[in-house]
Amino acid sequence: MALRQLLPFGLTLGLVILLWQRIEGLDVAYIYASLKTVSLSQWFGAAVFSTISFWALGRYDGVVHRLIGTGVSIKAAERSGITSIALSQTVGLGVVSSAFVRWRMLPDLSLIQAVRISAIVAVSFLSAWAVVAALIVLTVPMTTPWADWIAWLVLAVAGMFSALSVLRPSFMMALHIPPLKAMGAFLALALIDTAAAGIALWMVMPEGCDVALLPLIAAYLLALGAGLISSAPGGMGAFELTLLALLPTLEAEPLLAAILAFRTIYYAVPAVLAALVVIRGPNKRRLAAGPHEGAKLRPIKSAPTLPPHIAKTITDAPRAEAGLLRQGRLSLITSDQGVAAAMGASSGQSLLVLSDPLAQKLDHTSLLRSLKALANQSFLSPFLYKAGGRWAVAARHAGWQVLPIAREGWIDPTGFTLSGSDKRQLRRKLRQAETAGIEIREAGADLPLPQMQRIADNWCSLRGGERGFSMGQWHPDHLPHARVYLARQNHDVIGFLTLHENASEQALDLMRMCADAPDGTMHALLVFAIAQAGREGCTRLSLAAVPLEGQMDEPWLFHRARLKLDQITGAAGLRQFKTSFAPRWETLYAAAPSRIALALGALDVTREICRKAEAGVLSKHR
Repeated sequence: MALRQLLPFGLTLGLVILLWQRIEGLDVAYIYASLKTVSLSQWFGAAVFSTISFWALGRYDGVVHRLIGTGVSIKAAERSGITSIALSQTVGLGVVSSAFVRWRMLPDLSLIQAVRISAIVAVSFLSAWAVVAALIVLTVPMTTPWADWIAWLVLAVAGMFSALSVLRPSFMMALHIPPLKAMGAFLALALIDTAAAGIALWMVMPEGCDVALLPLIAAYLLALGAGLISSAPGGMGAFELTLLALLPTLEAEPLLAAILAFRTIYYAVPAVLAALVVIRGPNKRRLAAGPHEGAKLRPIKSAPTLPPHIAKTITDAPRAEAGLLRQGRLSLITSDQGVAAAMGASSGQSLLVLSDPLAQKLDHTSLLRSLKALANQSFLSPFLYKAGGRWAVAARHAGWQVLPIAREGWIDPTGFTLSGSDKRQLRRKLRQAETAGIEIREAGADLPLPQMQRIADNWCSLRGGERGFSMGQWHPDHLPHARVYLARQNHDVIGFLTLHENASEQALDLMRMCADAPDGTMHALLVFAIAQAGREGCTRLSLAAVPLEGQMDEPWLFHRARLKLDQITGAAGLRQFKTSFAPRWETLYAAAPSRIALALGALDVTREICRKAEAGVLSKHR
């Protein structure tokens, strides 16, 4: 790390030598006389705008802490950000010096976390500065002919990263691109920060140094960039040389006097104050957020045995689909009071909330407000996926956009029969399975895992891998918590079916069979499972959801996501299969606070479901 600083130090030395050569023939007395013409009101105005600039700089840290979920209170994060930047911009060594200050001010963080935060702040600021500078260059005529080309290139790269933030292709998964709202926050803060700093410089311009505000801000932005690239303390040398070059119509002596005044009010004074704050140390009362401050997203690690409170939440949930919490992708969302409220995951631009709330007594309107606040903490938008009717009505009353997205079929096993014209196709499939000699039985504790694994592998190879998010996934560790039914032909396992089960219902999970299994194999498996559920007194067995056909007046992006879901889930075949059981159908909905959030949420869900298909099969336990 020390060796890496040799280049910036060498560059700084060279720039200082160039600057000295430039000012060697200048009238130092004239510089001093110009500095004396800066009035008290000018100093005060510069101090006010410097304060605004540092306020924006501190907010960078608040944004970063929210993005990575450190648990540090926003006030403490902003305070550490202002302190670290005030010192690091003066002493140099950017990321290194600011990391140590943040570590001092936030002792609950490790040094590695402090370095990570410093690096993210540095990269985000440089990126936002580049966009702001490009916009200013295109707004203010510049004497440099190639400036416009560079500005357009910067904006093109920014547009590309914005598109990648939405699309998030698989090959970019290692690159953690922030959501669009966070990008917008960084850009707005950079604009406030740099504009206020530029105005502070303009405020201390001495007599005889007249320049319009916008050209000066443009020149300041470019000089700031030159200073940042040089990595010198305060951008020394590069900053001055760039300003002198970009403002050739101004006399050098008054301009240097303004720079000296600016460095005093924007660098020296904040550095002294920050040093005193660092010596004093952190304010322990402001470090951590309150223990029950708002809703929380609590990740759940996939494991054979879950913590007792998670297992009880799954058992007591209104929908057996809560068993998806065992797969490790979904997190538990707790309410403001710390009660298990829903299951969801952060993805792309959205906080995806799957299915209905995990407790019937929860107030839906209050929970929607909590979800929106929770999503906003990470610059996301809440998106309800496969929400039931009551959940969707509450969202509509709250002003959210709601669209039907799927239909869930369900059966009362205690009253299920094979009679009726609406089950004609089902009876035909069952006869085919019977003719082929298919035997169905519920699996015991001794599961034929090698045969089941081969069937699952074959299924994955034909369909490109397991699905993700809301779709069931094959994993032997999940089988002890499911109802498992096997189909055999000539004593060989040719297919299996699993059901989620809890106190309220059973729900269809996995359907896997060999590619050459006889027609009717899966129909026979499900009929046997329904009959078994009926004998045990289960009054609701869900056949799970199938995507709904396209609807009128839905956003284009939402429509494209729906078509993609149809394709990857084999929706047409699933509709035909489930319709043969003549179930009762319940419409499920998607909901989000706006139409844009609705479309982006549908895209995020589609990508989550596809992601496992692209990544391949889960690690196998043979």
